[in-house]
Amino acid sequence: MTESHEAIVIGGGPAGLTAGIYLMRAGIDTLLIEKIISGGTPLNSWNIENYPGFPDSISGKDLMDRFTAHAKNTGLSIKEFSEVEDVSYQNQRFIIKTTDALYESIGLIIATGTEPAKMNIPGENEYAGRGISYCATCDGAFFRNLVVAVIGGGDAAIEEGLSLANIAKKVYVIHRRHALRAQKILQERAFKNDRMEFLWNKIPIKIGGKDQVEYITIEDTKTKEQTDISTDGVFVYIGARPNTAFLGNLIDRDEAGFIITDEALSTKTSGLYIAGDVRKKTLRQISTAVGDGALAAVNLERYILGQK
Repeated sequence: MTESHEAIVIGGGPAGLTAGIYLMRAGIDTLLIEKIISGGTPLNSWNIENYPGFPDSISGKDLMDRFTAHAKNTGLSIKEFSEVEDVSYQNQRFIIKTTDALYESIGLIIATGTEPAKMNIPGENEYAGRGISYCATCDGAFFRNLVVAVIGGGDAAIEEGLSLANIAKKVYVIHRRHALRAQKILQERAFKNDRMEFLWNKIPIKIGGKDQVEYITIEDTKTKEQTDISTDGVFVYIGARPNTAFLGNLIDRDEAGFIITDEALSTKTSGLYIAGDVRKKTLRQISTAVGDGALAAVNLERYILGQK
């Protein structure tokens, strides 16, 4: 049996929740589908300092709990722990197949965000969950008073490295360049933290150990010299990849897989809009995801009213 709605939003992060809020306030019958729990990537952030309205900062969980509560307060139906397997477009209707149900809608907003990119080196898959992690907020407590390595030099790597420095005995930051890409304020805090040591111009080439991670092999990008660093854990922050495989040919993608939209956030498929980190754009922040969610919802509302 197929469950029908006027609009369906896939993805329960900042963009998806914002879209749901706007659609419900416009009187559009909307369902939001989320493969895990509402909140998205910000749930992994222990401290958010640049979202307007919170001058003393706020944890990612607390902020996204507020988003979710707001969305539910509008009457938005949220289906959690339901992963979308396929989307098709037939007779001006979208058919959405999940792991446990079938849905139909007039319009669709994709706000599925990204997932962590992997290093693709020996040992990464073998030690996943046994010392390798992609979320310090989730797993940091397991490494209290131990030595860990953080891979990357952007905001996520340094922010999570600072979080780990409050727990771990030592934090190695392994970065392929000679300078960080993170915001200056994060860099300043990291450089002042005596538990953080920076290994410049280095790339990971192997993870090793017995039952758990015991070391990481790094290579100097200039000299090609290889060194084994003893560590109890490895936290990876080297970028992200978009979740778009289930959309097939309904959308156009750039070379990295991000969805290409126009200024209205629409795609080559009528009634299909994109919001948040999953689309091609220059800045991926909670604030820009919120803006995307609002714009996509308003344009989808107009499309649905035109169809009706």
